[in-house]
Amino acid sequence: MKALITIAIFAFCSSSFAWVSHDAVAKEYTFKYKLSGQSLEIKKQAGSYEEAYEMAAQQCFSFYKGAGKVSENRGLDIIDVCANPRS
Repeated sequence: MKALITIAIFAFCSSSFAWVSHDAVAKEYTFKYKLSGQSLEIKKQAGSYEEAYEMAAQQCFSFYKGAGKVSENRGLDIIDVCANPRS
């Protein structure tokens, strides 16, 4: 009986102190890129800088890559530019 009461008290206390997650407030981040004289500015809204950075880097790569295949050197240049946005 003691064990049952202890378990019930523990279960009640655990649920009453449970962590309640709140969605982070979305903030707008601006990323600027420049490659071969071609500038690109991307604005992303996200809960954190890291989320916005990742989405912007993917969009940057797609923009500079275009529809076709690119050479290895051009691909590395695009990756370098997209991984290091300007303020």
